[in-house]
Amino acid sequence: MTTVWQGIALGACILGMTACGPLNEGDQGAGAVRQALNYLPLPGQEPAAEAAPFVVTRAMVDQLPGDVMVVEAYEGTSRALMVPAAINLNRVTWISEDEASITTENGIVIATRGFPRDLMAASVIESRRALAAGGGNAVRTHETLSDLDQISTEVLQCSINSAGPETIQIVELDVFTQRYEEQCQNENLSFTNTYWLDGSGQIVRSRQAISPELGFLVLDRP
Repeated sequence: MTTVWQGIALGACILGMTACGPLNEGDQGAGAVRQALNYLPLPGQEPAAEAAPFVVTRAMVDQLPGDVMVVEAYEGTSRALMVPAAINLNRVTWISEDEASITTENGIVIATRGFPRDLMAASVIESRRALAAGGGNAVRTHETLSDLDQISTEVLQCSINSAGPETIQIVELDVFTQRYEEQCQNENLSFTNTYWLDGSGQIVRSRQAISPELGFLVLDRP
């Protein structure tokens, strides 16, 4: 039976997402980033109905000394920031103060750590090539941890198609993008990733499936 990844179940992973690296306790940016803790659920909890999501402003982003990624969970009801911890060519590992991390390759998630049922590794080179070509077919591989802490591998057949131009807002700025949808499936599961590419071909926003337990994360690059 096919399982469709729909919800977002972020548990302990993003709890404590704050800036690290060059930020310190005295930085205005660091203080603003740490406000995110007030709006993130404890492990196993849904966000409180009365709690407003952490608001990321352009002024806040401009205060930060380097790159930042805005991560959303629970369909936007929880939001936090991550900053680069390591860069290796086209791979970037984004990390929180408590060392939960997301590794991207050309903007596509290839690994997570500190999340419920982590994505241990993913092969996504064909997906990126199809995006660069304006669409096409791709095979991607996901490796996740099983209930027995063993690696479970899923090989998925994917089709990437343009959904046309779309102007989106990322942290108070309008960005003209081309939207693409990646439909992936095998005999066990199916999901649809969405990517928004700017004029230079960079992924500035994405909604990506991570694992059946975690669901989707939305990543914005202000």
